[in-house]
Amino acid sequence: MSLAGYGKIIRPMNAGVSGITAGIAYFIAGGTQPLFAALLFFIVLVICAAGNVLNDYFDLEIDKVNRPDRPIPSGAVTPRGALVWAALLFGAGIIAVCFTNVWCLGVAVLNTVLLIIYAAKFKGIPLLGNLSVAYLSGSIFLFGGFLVGPESFLVMLPLFAITFFGTLARELLKDAEDIEGDRIGGARTLPMRIGVRRTGVLAVIFVLCAVLFSFVPFLTWGIVYLVLIGVVDAFIILVTIRTLGCDDPHQLSASGSTMYLKYGMFAALFVFLLMEILSVFL
Repeated sequence: MSLAGYGKIIRPMNAGVSGITAGIAYFIAGGTQPLFAALLFFIVLVICAAGNVLNDYFDLEIDKVNRPDRPIPSGAVTPRGALVWAALLFGAGIIAVCFTNVWCLGVAVLNTVLLIIYAAKFKGIPLLGNLSVAYLSGSIFLFGGFLVGPESFLVMLPLFAITFFGTLARELLKDAEDIEGDRIGGARTLPMRIGVRRTGVLAVIFVLCAVLFSFVPFLTWGIVYLVLIGVVDAFIILVTIRTLGCDDPHQLSASGSTMYLKYGMFAALFVFLLMEILSVFL
């Protein structure tokens, strides 16, 4: 058992980016208070971290094959310690969200329940688990916007859709890469049923859906946004199309598509942030 293990198990980069996304969403929706953005960052950070800990807890047998260096299978964190750590993080997030409003509280409670059910049950159900992760990722924009007020829903909806479809594509590709370990661990995923090649086709379709929704903010941010997001969209489409030539998990992993797709989604988030900053000065 080690403190470093408790830090690693929360996947700090993943949780941190989620928290930053919530703060960006708040400003995009019209928020002006840095303190509120910091509060959103903390809430999303700890709730996302708690969900990551639970995932590792329930994925112990699979991670022994796919990721033996993860904190629990490596012995850095005990299963019981992981459960206590997740409970503390969830508790901190729910207490903090009580200082926001009823809309944020509702989303936080719903997402907390969904994170628990996902880790314990939905993750093993083909497509349903992927849809859950896609919703949870997209809902961060709704959560950040709701601190401004419910009227922000329509403003944040396109960003929710972009994130939802982009995440759905990446989650399916990640499952396709992990077919062998998932089979040994007893998991059931969509790629196990339809194969790597068809999973790649689905990923391309979902990425194209995300690209279509990415044009909607052009109505607000104008031609500069269109040029920037167009470059990001082209990159995302190209790296996803590469999966169409993959017939097995090893080829898919070697293509680097899931990693590049993640970079593309980070780039899109940067474009959103940049446009919000520019909108203040232009």
